[in-house]
Amino acid sequence: MRTWKMALSTLLVAGALLPAATTVNAASVPDLQGYEPLRKQMDEISASITWDSDDKSAMVKLKNGLVGTFTAGEKEYRLAGKAGELTLEVMIIDGKMYIPSKLLQSILAENARFTNPADVIIPYSVTAKAETAAVEDGEDAADDPAIWLDPKNAAHSKIIATNKGGGILVYDLNGKELQNYKIGKMNNIDVRYDFQLGNQKVDIVGATNRSTNTIDIFAMDGGTGKLADLAAEPIKAKMEEVYGFSLYHSLTTDRFYALVLGKEGEFEQYELKDNGNGKIAGKLVREFKLATQSEGLVADDEYGMMYIAEEDYAIYKYDAEADGGIKPLSTVDIADGRRLQDDIEGLTIYYGADGHGYLIASSQGSDSYAVYDREGKNTFITSFKITDSPLTDGTSVTDGIDVLGFGLGEQYPNGLFIAQDDSNMNNGKRLNQNFKMVAWEQIAKGAKTTLMQDNKVDPRKLQHRSTK
Repeated sequence: MRTWKMALSTLLVAGALLPAATTVNAASVPDLQGYEPLRKQMDEISASITWDSDDKSAMVKLKNGLVGTFTAGEKEYRLAGKAGELTLEVMIIDGKMYIPSKLLQSILAENARFTNPADVIIPYSVTAKAETAAVEDGEDAADDPAIWLDPKNAAHSKIIATNKGGGILVYDLNGKELQNYKIGKMNNIDVRYDFQLGNQKVDIVGATNRSTNTIDIFAMDGGTGKLADLAAEPIKAKMEEVYGFSLYHSLTTDRFYALVLGKEGEFEQYELKDNGNGKIAGKLVREFKLATQSEGLVADDEYGMMYIAEEDYAIYKYDAEADGGIKPLSTVDIADGRRLQDDIEGLTIYYGADGHGYLIASSQGSDSYAVYDREGKNTFITSFKITDSPLTDGTSVTDGIDVLGFGLGEQYPNGLFIAQDDSNMNNGKRLNQNFKMVAWEQIAKGAKTTLMQDNKVDPRKLQHRSTK
């Protein structure tokens, strides 16, 4: 999670000095030749600057939406979604940040892009209809939600979510907590339907457990929201620390997989099989590594694809099959600050009729959610924010998200979008984190070009679709 929104971050107003603790006296610096004052230069192009006192970094946001991050004492920097390295390091002198002239030229070049008003991306606002009860642990605890569809009565569907402070939570669609399983520091979670276990089919819930470094698998009892452990033995990951997670049901082979990401960008894919004794065993069938930390992960069962978010850089599309290779098929988008601003976090799929639908991503750095076409080249469509309403506060710095377009009774007749909220406020008082619930029709109707509302696509009845 980024620190830009945390309490120690302060906005740099024109002429303001940086915190004194970061100051280096000018007498100790021999020459400023080849350097430019960041504040003065950014004021001239009407760019905003946010100071992070933890990292001693400045985040610059240009008027066209592009973002750059520069850290005192470092030669490495990020600008418009790309990493760069300078021959001179960024400095703070007498409370002011100075950047090498070469870096300023790069900033000005990026500032000259997307100057047409039509290119400016302004997220529209929606509000939550309800919210879950707050998790019992403070700080950064709530993380990732999943929606389980009740096949008998959709209005009785459940929300299953993780608490990194120590457990899995189950809520009803009013946000009331039904179950609280204190089984470890659970990170990401997902649901799939109709896994063949012996002579019956069960709905399974999978999650990454950072306390045991395992992939935990459960059976879902929809009537009570109870979870029953199904792992034949602990599915222990090879990576140092499990992190991101998705389940995948291959509609070509009818095989089920657990997809796992690690803190260092590791990816591991485990096939889940009935062990013959009423339990599920996991076998490692593919692994590869991304360059840096990655968490967001989702599989599109119909197209046999998966999407991975490398937090600081981009969303990539991969073949989800075990023999699908180790290289991405394409880059969906990059974290340049316009549509996505690092960290890129949760990913989810909206299944529409006839293979249509959307890929949705949590842009944590901009408190927004980017919507892409689920088909073809995953063209960017729109972006929205969840803002305050008389019923609930909005969301900020969101980790996990999920969406289900199927109608969930009178309360959510066209489906539900749910998002983790980092700063859960109630009448000016900050509570522990929770999850906000938005009716899909509000998101669909709020877009400049109305999004689809296909409330009859049952996740138990998905169809294999050719990508050719």
